[in-house]
Amino acid sequence: MKPITPATTSPPRPRLSVLLVPLALGGLAYLGSLGAGFVWDDKHLIVGNTLLRQASPLPAIASDFWQEGERTDFYRPLVSLSYFLEFRLWRLAPAGYHAANLAYHLLATLAVTWAARLLFASPGAAVLSGAVFAAHPIHTESVAFIAGRPDVLAGALLVGAFAFFVRARARQRRVSAASLALFGAALLSKETALTFPAILIAYELTAGAAPALPSAPAEPVGRQIRRLAALVWPYLATAGAYLALRLLVLGAMLGRGVDRTGLGARWVITLNALGEYLRLLLFPYPAAPDRLPDPAVGTPTVAALTALVLILSALAGGGGSARMPAFLFAWFLLTLIPASPLVPGRAPQVAERFLYIPSVAWAWLCGWAGARLWNSAWCRPPVRRGIVGALAAGLAAGAIGLTALRERDWQDEYRLFSRMAASEPRSYLAPLNLGTLYVGAGRLREAEAQFRRALELRPTSAPALLGLAVVDSRLGEHERAIRYAVRARDLAPDGDLIHVQLGAIYGIAGRYPEAAASFREAIQRNPRRLQARGNLVAALADAGRPAEARSALAELERRLTAEAYPDPADIQMVAALEERLATTRRSP
Repeated sequence: MKPITPATTSPPRPRLSVLLVPLALGGLAYLGSLGAGFVWDDKHLIVGNTLLRQASPLPAIASDFWQEGERTDFYRPLVSLSYFLEFRLWRLAPAGYHAANLAYHLLATLAVTWAARLLFASPGAAVLSGAVFAAHPIHTESVAFIAGRPDVLAGALLVGAFAFFVRARARQRRVSAASLALFGAALLSKETALTFPAILIAYELTAGAAPALPSAPAEPVGRQIRRLAALVWPYLATAGAYLALRLLVLGAMLGRGVDRTGLGARWVITLNALGEYLRLLLFPYPAAPDRLPDPAVGTPTVAALTALVLILSALAGGGGSARMPAFLFAWFLLTLIPASPLVPGRAPQVAERFLYIPSVAWAWLCGWAGARLWNSAWCRPPVRRGIVGALAAGLAAGAIGLTALRERDWQDEYRLFSRMAASEPRSYLAPLNLGTLYVGAGRLREAEAQFRRALELRPTSAPALLGLAVVDSRLGEHERAIRYAVRARDLAPDGDLIHVQLGAIYGIAGRYPEAAASFREAIQRNPRRLQARGNLVAALADAGRPAEARSALAELERRLTAEAYPDPADIQMVAALEERLATTRRSP
């Protein structure tokens, strides 16, 4: 098998059977995700997202990915637009969003399979690559978690852009309009796509390089640089336009992270994270959506460094036969960089969703190596072919079974966050989310213990402080609740929900003027949040300011009427407030 090079004039076309096998495996592996509900960040991005209820998509695509609340460094308007459009189809039925995620995963599987067909000119390698990618359990978080969509959508678009690039090079064309368009769409789905020009350069220098004849002189360095620049400048220009758009929308071309971990420590953490990612590709269990790589030099560091040295040594000593593995390793490392601890200001974290796009290289490597083994002399006897085929079938069945098992974690939040706490005791997100669930269930003492655990792990966690405030407020400890809520607001003043919650705590304590002030602050930060406006009406009524309450109610009704898809809870809230103020007006 040889990669398609510019000397090849007719790249192979994938047969239908080559595509159907990976699609069937992917659909079977992730079919269980269709029965899941909204969990974790899904509730913020879908259920509580007021931008989805507006008549126009412009506000949704002209804000950061988190849409409302605390600002983030993520600008993913294509994903936001997909949520906006699907809300018109599914409303708050989670099955539709999960079906869309699965469809995007199958689209990514198609792209991986087609790109493998172009890279290896082998139907067998293409089928194996697509099958490995389609059913790999490491993709559970990205596919079964609606909020994991950026990785799936960006992966499908980025691999598609690469496939069109390879096809264009095979046809002696420098630029593919389809490749450029898909690259631009991938940029609008996730920041990982920024590494694509570097991926193309790595491909041209390794797998895409035409084999040099013994008598042919080496290409001069200057000419090589000019050739590579001519290939990637359209992609660099597209990336520049995307960064300019980010600057316009977010006020920052790149991130504004505030993590202060030193560079030396980041290198150690990066090595440990790399070792963990390599392990997860081979043994994707147990699942842990929030892993924290060890910041100290230890056995994981030595193991990761040893694996890295062995891989690089094998690539360096492999000669021409190592061109394809070298490119695949470059894809893996380059697509990991945006999520790695090396990025300045980014809090060190290992998450399985970060492996969705890098795992493409692993799928291609398995397809490439598997097809070579199948076509080798060792596999010629029918008995040995039967053994290899049975082993492949067993691995596929095991992958599908493990994926189905891991999908169960994303169907129950108690199970999900309990697993998080057990698999990563250092994660403050697990007790924080468990505490929130316990508050909703009325298990206040258990919630308090979880919030205190979260604060032990991260003393500056505003949500954990706010959780303690809610618990104390419900237990009647009003002054302590207010102190906790004020501390939370001071730590994270930008979001509107923290002001809403503080206002509610003031109101329960009978401090109606402070409650009204907090609700006004929340409205100023997010005018679309109708809950804050309803709470303001109630606080003004309780404070004995009926004229202001009626004026606030009139504005609330105007906002509700303007929404394309009003929340039934908001409609009920307005009706209750109208009745309350009407009763107040009739009272002597």
